[in-house]
Amino acid sequence: MTSLRRCITAIETGLDEVFSGRWWWRACRYVAERRLEWVLNQFGENSLAARRETERYRRMQFAVTFWRPAPSPVRQVVLRARQAGVSMSDLQLIVLNTDVRTRSNKAFVRRSVLARALSATMATVVGVHWFLMYVLAVTAPGPIWLKILVILGIFVVYATLYRGWSLYAYRALAAVDQSGKQLDQLCSQSNSGNSAKLHQLNKI
Repeated sequence: MTSLRRCITAIETGLDEVFSGRWWWRACRYVAERRLEWVLNQFGENSLAARRETERYRRMQFAVTFWRPAPSPVRQVVLRARQAGVSMSDLQLIVLNTDVRTRSNKAFVRRSVLARALSATMATVVGVHWFLMYVLAVTAPGPIWLKILVILGIFVVYATLYRGWSLYAYRALAAVDQSGKQLDQLCSQSNSGNSAKLHQLNKI
């Protein structure tokens, strides 16, 4: 039973990486790493080009970890949230769906009523369509073994697509519901800190 659970978890993790596009950010990070090495060798670590490429590499490293790049204020909030013990899976889903955003260089957590309504509607449509495909497979003429194979094929296809769709629907909404309040607090703290730094700079 434990081996089966591990196998299912591994499949789910693999599907998440495919549908989230993490493979793409791994490739981008590799390119950014090679570019950074070249710039460091050509211009040194104190050059403007090295700083620019270092920032690009940090963005790609963040994207590999949290499934999407993000502006600096969002990265600060997310990294602090991780240090505070917020679930990694919640943070990955939240960053993937850009549910932590910036406005006037201030971070905030987005809560979309429309996304919640669309998620419920799409879940109903997919569920009904999935069931109807089963009905068609069972009622179609043919031997029992063929019907069983068709039903298994339908399950694999729909379960795979449903896993990918859930990244951008109910799982993302559940992540905001579970970790949103803590992220709100961290956003407020980060925004207050940035405002204080800006105020000090204005005094100079």
